[in-house]
Amino acid sequence: MQRGISSYLMFLRSIADFDSVIQRQLWLLHNVEGITSTKAYDIARGEFYALRHEEDVERRVAKEEALSTGAYFGKSTLDIGMELEDQAYEEWKAWALKEVELLAQQRDAAYTTFDTGDEDTTTAPGLDPDLAVLEASSPPVA
Repeated sequence: MQRGISSYLMFLRSIADFDSVIQRQLWLLHNVEGITSTKAYDIARGEFYALRHEEDVERRVAKEEALSTGAYFGKSTLDIGMELEDQAYEEWKAWALKEVELLAQQRDAAYTTFDTGDEDTTTAPGLDPDLAVLEASSPPVA
Protein backbone atom coordinates (compact mmCIF):
# COMPACT_ATOMS: atom_id res chain seq x y z
CA MET A 1 0.00 0.00 0.00
CA GLN A 2 2.81 2.45 0.87
CA ARG A 3 4.45 1.86 -2.51
CA GLY A 4 1.16 2.72 -4.24
CA ILE A 5 0.83 6.00 -2.34
CA SER A 6 4.41 7.09 -2.99
CA SER A 7 4.15 6.24 -6.69
CA TYR A 8 0.87 8.15 -6.81
CA LEU A 9 2.49 11.19 -5.16
CA MET A 10 5.28 11.08 -7.74
CA PHE A 11 2.61 10.88 -10.43
CA LEU A 12 0.78 13.83 -8.87
CA ARG A 13 3.93 15.93 -8.88
CA SER A 14 4.31 15.35 -12.59
CA ILE A 15 0.70 16.16 -13.55
CA ALA A 16 -0.84 17.99 -10.56
CA ASP A 17 -4.22 18.80 -12.05
CA PHE A 18 -7.68 17.92 -10.90
CA ASP A 19 -7.97 14.96 -13.29
CA SER A 20 -5.37 13.20 -11.17
CA VAL A 21 -7.75 13.48 -8.19
CA ILE A 22 -10.33 11.44 -10.09
CA GLN A 23 -7.69 8.91 -11.08
CA ARG A 24 -6.62 8.62 -7.43
CA GLN A 25 -10.25 8.24 -6.35
CA LEU A 26 -10.71 5.40 -8.84
CA TRP A 27 -7.47 3.78 -7.66
CA LEU A 28 -8.65 3.96 -4.03
CA LEU A 29 -12.05 2.49 -4.95
CA HIS A 30 -10.43 -0.48 -6.68
CA ASN A 31 -7.61 -1.13 -4.20
CA VAL A 32 -9.04 -0.29 -0.75
CA GLU A 33 -11.67 -2.64 0.68
CA GLY A 34 -14.93 -1.12 1.91
CA ILE A 35 -14.25 2.49 0.93
CA THR A 36 -17.11 4.57 -0.41
CA SER A 37 -16.87 6.79 -3.45
CA THR A 38 -17.32 9.91 -1.33
CA LYS A 39 -14.62 8.86 1.14
CA ALA A 40 -12.21 8.00 -1.70
CA TYR A 41 -12.85 11.38 -3.29
CA ASP A 42 -12.28 13.20 0.02
CA ILE A 43 -8.98 11.37 0.53
CA ALA A 44 -7.80 12.05 -3.03
CA ARG A 45 -8.83 15.70 -2.84
CA GLY A 46 -7.09 16.13 0.52
CA GLU A 47 -3.89 14.64 -0.88
CA PHE A 48 -4.11 16.89 -3.94
CA TYR A 49 -4.60 20.08 -1.92
CA ALA A 50 -1.83 19.11 0.51
CA LEU A 51 0.51 18.61 -2.44
CA ARG A 52 -0.54 21.88 -4.03
CA HIS A 53 0.03 23.69 -0.72
CA GLU A 54 3.48 22.11 -0.40
CA GLU A 55 4.41 23.24 -3.91
CA ASP A 56 3.19 26.79 -3.18
CA VAL A 57 5.30 26.95 -0.04
CA GLU A 58 8.33 25.66 -1.95
CA ARG A 59 7.83 28.34 -4.61
CA ARG A 60 7.50 31.13 -2.04
CA VAL A 61 10.59 29.97 -0.15
CA ALA A 62 12.60 29.74 -3.38
CA LYS A 63 11.52 33.26 -4.34
CA GLU A 64 12.41 34.66 -0.91
CA GLU A 65 15.82 32.97 -1.05
CA ALA A 66 16.45 34.37 -4.53
CA LEU A 67 15.37 37.86 -3.44
CA SER A 68 17.67 37.71 -0.42
CA THR A 69 20.63 37.03 -2.73
CA GLY A 70 19.81 39.97 -4.99
CA ALA A 71 17.51 38.51 -7.63
CA TYR A 72 15.00 40.84 -9.26
CA PHE A 73 11.83 39.41 -10.78
CA GLY A 74 10.37 42.60 -12.20
CA LYS A 75 7.04 44.10 -11.34
CA SER A 76 4.45 41.95 -9.66
CA THR A 77 1.00 41.56 -11.16
CA LEU A 78 -0.30 43.83 -8.41
CA ASP A 79 2.21 46.57 -9.35
CA ILE A 80 1.28 46.27 -13.02
CA GLY A 81 -2.42 46.45 -12.18
CA MET A 82 -1.92 49.52 -10.00
CA GLU A 83 0.02 51.28 -12.79
CA LEU A 84 -2.74 50.52 -15.29
CA GLU A 85 -5.36 51.80 -12.85
CA ASP A 86 -3.36 54.99 -12.21
CA GLN A 87 -2.98 55.54 -15.96
CA ALA A 88 -6.72 55.09 -16.54
CA TYR A 89 -7.48 57.48 -13.67
CA GLU A 90 -5.15 60.15 -15.06
CA GLU A 91 -6.75 59.81 -18.51
CA TRP A 92 -10.21 60.13 -16.96
CA LYS A 93 -9.08 63.15 -14.93
CA ALA A 94 -7.78 64.91 -18.05
CA TRP A 95 -11.06 64.15 -19.86
CA ALA A 96 -13.11 65.40 -16.90
CA LEU A 97 -11.15 68.66 -16.73
CA LYS A 98 -11.76 69.24 -20.45
CA GLU A 99 -15.47 68.58 -19.95
CA VAL A 100 -15.68 70.99 -17.01
CA GLU A 101 -13.88 73.65 -19.05
CA LEU A 102 -16.20 73.07 -22.02
CA LEU A 103 -19.28 73.36 -19.79
CA ALA A 104 -17.92 76.56 -18.25
CA GLN A 105 -17.36 78.01 -21.73
CA GLN A 106 -20.89 77.05 -22.77
CA ARG A 107 -22.31 78.58 -19.60
CA ASP A 108 -20.34 81.80 -20.13
CA ALA A 109 -21.40 81.94 -23.78
CA ALA A 110 -25.05 81.78 -22.73
CA TYR A 111 -24.71 85.20 -21.02
CA THR A 112 -23.18 87.01 -24.00
CA THR A 113 -26.46 87.57 -25.87
CA PHE A 114 -27.42 91.05 -27.03
CA ASP A 115 -30.24 92.86 -25.25
CA THR A 116 -32.83 94.11 -27.75
CA GLY A 117 -34.99 95.66 -25.06
CA ASP A 118 -38.03 93.60 -26.08
CA GLU A 119 -37.70 90.94 -23.43
CA ASP A 120 -37.33 90.90 -19.67
CA THR A 121 -33.72 90.07 -18.79
CA THR A 122 -34.15 89.88 -15.05
CA THR A 123 -33.45 86.58 -13.42
CA ALA A 124 -36.00 84.92 -11.22
CA PRO A 125 -34.64 85.08 -7.64
CA GLY A 126 -35.24 81.36 -7.04
CA LEU A 127 -33.10 80.19 -9.96
CA ASP A 128 -29.70 81.76 -9.28
CA PRO A 129 -29.33 83.66 -5.98
CA ASP A 130 -26.00 85.25 -6.97
CA LEU A 131 -27.47 86.76 -10.14
CA ALA A 132 -30.58 87.95 -8.30
CA VAL A 133 -28.43 89.85 -5.76
CA LEU A 134 -26.28 91.31 -8.56
CA GLU A 135 -29.29 92.48 -10.54
CA ALA A 136 -30.95 93.97 -7.46
CA SER A 137 -27.85 96.05 -6.71
CA SER A 138 -27.30 97.32 -10.28
CA PRO A 139 -29.25 100.32 -11.65
CA PRO A 140 -32.13 99.55 -14.04
CA VAL A 141 -31.44 99.73 -17.75
CA ALA A 142 -33.48 102.46 -19.43
